Amino acid sequence: MDPEGTDKDYYRYEVLRDCNLEWLDKVCVLGINDEAHGNDKSFLTDDGRYWDYGQVYVSRVDDPNLPWRDDDDDIPMTAYHDFSEIGLPCVFPFHANCYHDILRRCLRQESPERIKKAVLFDVFENLNGDPYVRLQLNYGEPEPLAEQVWHHPQGQESLVVNPVAIPQLESELDVITKSLSKKAAPSRHSRSEDIFNTLPFELRHEIFKLLPAGSILALKAASLAMHSTALPRDLWKRTLMSEIPWLWEVHDIDAFQSQEVEGNTSKLLLDIQKKSQYTSENDDYIFGLANRRRIWGVCEQIRSRYLEKLNGISNAES
Repeated sequence: MDPEGTDKDYYRYEVLRDCNLEWLDKVCVLGINDEAHGNDKSFLTDDGRYWDYGQVYVSRVDDPNLPWRDDDDDIPMTAYHDFSEIGLPCVFPFHANCYHDILRRCLRQESPERIKKAVLFDVFENLNGDPYVRLQLNYGEPEPLAEQVWHHPQGQESLVVNPVAIPQLESELDVITKSLSKKAAPSRHSRSEDIFNTLPFELRHEIFKLLPAGSILALKAASLAMHSTALPRDLWKRTLMSEIPWLWEVHDIDAFQSQEVEGNTSKLLLDIQKKSQYTSENDDYIFGLANRRRIWGVCEQIRSRYLEKLNGISNAES
């Protein structure tokens, strides 16, 4: 990092000084052991670490499919390609946060059953583009360079900011969760003053269908009549899944508990696109949230291929 913030080839210290970067050291790998017994020969490990020249060292786990070595506590493997041709098992690495908190959530939104690791490995095999140590996917913005050596140009700091534990997001969520525990205050506006009070429920529902999530909440917070009107079945879930599938914290909130909760949640959502969108022009976004949104976009590409393979297997078996 560059303490002065003047070198274009280095991350800015002022941007990352308060960031906990330890999440980058926690690696898990997905692999196949052809010598394992049974039909499913896949394995997934936690608590690994990256080493030089594309190698990954993983700790032993209680998985019978894991390749066994007697001479060391850690098992050496190689990521993507065995360039050195020394016969190490080839695996696909993830940051633990990216797999457990983002990829798994993304896959289970469309396929809630247990993830089939062998199918997922097959997807990665098909996306493994020699000679690059990366999958042939769109990695979003800012796009990491397709090289073994990690480049750290100024302005791309969001790539290394934790996409799961995001203090700025947590502080905004705290405001919402605190209002959840409050008793709803009576509305200061009478129903006679509410212009929506004269609308039939069918028209209110049509209005809700036209609005994004933040505007739905803002309208409910401003109008007692609309607050008292239940949304059409599954509309809220579909809206969240369409607009912000990567903001799972909001999915778990009962945002319609009171007008105060609706108002507080709407403040977060109304400008969530700006807060979560990387731009090279300024730093007016939440770095960790932008990284999460970018990673989620990568995971959606993986999910479409994973579901395609699952459907192919299901059709072949039927």
